[in-house]
Amino acid sequence: KDLVRTRAHITKFIEMRSHLQSCGLKLQTVKSHQAMGEAMKNTTKAMVQMNKAVDAPAINKMMAEFEKENMKSDMMQEIMGDMLDDAMEQDGDEEDQDKIVSQVLDEIGISFGEEIPDAPMLGAGTSTAAVSNGQKTPALADPALNDLEARLNDLNK
Repeated sequence: KDLVRTRAHITKFIEMRSHLQSCGLKLQTVKSHQAMGEAMKNTTKAMVQMNKAVDAPAINKMMAEFEKENMKSDMMQEIMGDMLDDAMEQDGDEEDQDKIVSQVLDEIGISFGEEIPDAPMLGAGTSTAAVSNGQKTPALADPALNDLEARLNDLNK
């Protein structure tokens, strides 16, 4: 009889221990949720203060102004560089540059002296005809192109 009661009490103690462990885990979970809530609360306060301190439209305006001034500075730097290049350039510099370029091109086998073949004209019906005022205009077979050419000539006059 005592043995049966002892076994029953042991079983109840094991059940109570598991219930206590589960309660401990639940408390730990609640505690971590509470800590997370506090952290988010503090983060929200910091973000509100930053939103009050930072004026986004003013920063955007400042960035646009900076970009504009930076572009001006780049243009001035380019102009000054060109002016210095022009001022420092000597009479024989261009000939020396052409000579060096020719040497490099000769070394790699390219020559500017070679004739480039004439490119074929686009369209089968194109030819040049002299106009009474001395300009050359293409005589086109397409009436739409002829109309456009006539309108362009009218605008040029």
